This record gives sequence, structure tokens and C-alpha cells, in this order.
Amino acid sequence: MALKNLLKNKLTKKELSLAPSSFDIIGGKEKAVAIVEIDDKIKKRRKTIANAIMKQHKNVKSVLLKQSERKGVERLREYKVIAGDKNTEVIHKENNCRFLIDIQKAYFSQREGTERDRIAKLVKKNEVVMVFFAGIGPFNIVISKKSMPKKTIGIEINPEAVRYFWQNIKLNKIENTQIILGDVKERAKEFYGLCNRVLMPLPESSNKFIEEAIQCLKKKGVCHYYCFISDDMAKHKAAIRKTAKKLNRKIKFIGISKVLPYSPGIWKTRVDFEVD
Repeated sequence: MALKNLLKNKLTKKELSLAPSSFDIIGGKEKAVAIVEIDDKIKKRRKTIANAIMKQHKNVKSVLLKQSERKGVERLREYKVIAGDKNTEVIHKENNCRFLIDIQKAYFSQREGTERDRIAKLVKKNEVVMVFFAGIGPFNIVISKKSMPKKTIGIEINPEAVRYFWQNIKLNKIENTQIILGDVKERAKEFYGLCNRVLMPLPESSNKFIEEAIQCLKKKGVCHYYCFISDDMAKHKAAIRKTAKKLNRKIKFIGISKVLPYSPGIWKTRVDFEVD
């Protein structure tokens, strides 16, 4: 039953027109959290909306209200628990992997499970794969589980995310992943020339880390660069070309893929390029 149907007799027609029709759920059958955005005009009805969500989804034990956009180097939003358990730590399952996560403490997007699967299918046997901004480790773990890399490396600046990353490594019985706590700008230098593939899943500022990504690659390698765009890729391609020229490396663009809609007319997009 759609959420708005559950709210029909609880909200006025005007309130119902402003009520959310969709929301995100992170977690599993035993315990999950729902993440919802509610129009300021009906925030006084947030408890009613949260209770309806929990009625609709029996596994949802907490409802979180988004209170900010992602901000800071740790990419965290502010949330408020508006119904249910204050403990919002859950285990989320995807791609035959399990991820322990508290969305209030570390970034994780359940919407990107398909993208993680796509990337894992591109990874070849015995590759060394670097993941910038690795978070709680979803790319590293899915790649390790579904591909046959020699090694994956994840760099993450948020200590809480790294703590969950370690727990997820154990939870999924992964043995070939190296976790680095720190700033990509500083810690990536330790891996210059060692990687076959580099992932840059931070679309809002990947352009600031192109040099580090290219430097991490061996003489030949592939980079997956994420950005937010409408239709114009020119500035992103120009930035990549300029950096490659500075480093005396040749590049070839091998693919552009829309990953997820971000806002009206804007898509999270992956640009794949080969460095030689």
C-alpha cells in the first residue's frame, strides 16, 4: 500500500499533496531505517508520516528526517530521529555482501548497489584497485567478493567510516583489502605507480583529485571519474586532459555512463578513461 493511501484519513488534502511519496530504506528484514524528506510546511505532521512509514514497512525500526545536504570532508548529513529506536545502526545487504552502517556516522548510498556491481564486472583478475573516498568499504568489498583482484585499497578520511570498514571486512571475510585512514591528497602518494584501476566516487569534487588518480596508475590503467552534470561534459574532459598533459601521460576516453539522477536535469555520471 502506498504511503499516501495510509495518510489519507490522517492529513488534510493540502497536507497530503505535500507529503512524501518516496523515501530511502537502509537495512534488512530484521532491522532497517527509513530516511525521509518532509516539506517545511507540514513538518508538524512528521510524527504521523513516520508512523505511517513504520506501519507500511514492519522492518523499519527508526525513521530519520533529513535536515541538511551532505557537507564537510566526511560527506555527512544532519538527521533527526522522528520515530522509533535511537540506535540507527543496521546491516544492509547487497551483491551478496553485508554492510554494517549507521548513516548518522558515515556516508553510504544504498542506491549505488547496481553501480558497484557494474564496476566489479569490469575488474580483471589480479588487478590492484584503488578506491578514493572509500567510506565503509562497499566498492572494495563488492569488488573483492565478485571479481578476482590481487588487492584493493581504500582511502577514507572519516574515522567512523574506517571503523565500519574494518568491521565490514571481517563481516564479509575479505583478506585482500588495505584500509587507509587519511586525506587522499596525502595518502595516495604512497601508491603512485602501483594500481591498475582507480575509482573516484566523490562527484562533487573529484576534479580536485585527478592528478592523484593518474599518478596512482601504473604505466597503463583505467580511471573511473564521477561527476554531476546536465549534458555538458566539456569542462570535466578538459580538466582531465590538462592534468594528463601536465603529467606527460596520454589519455583516451572509453565511456560515459549516467549512474543516478541527482536533481532535475542533473545526473551523477561516470567518465571512464584509460591512461597510457
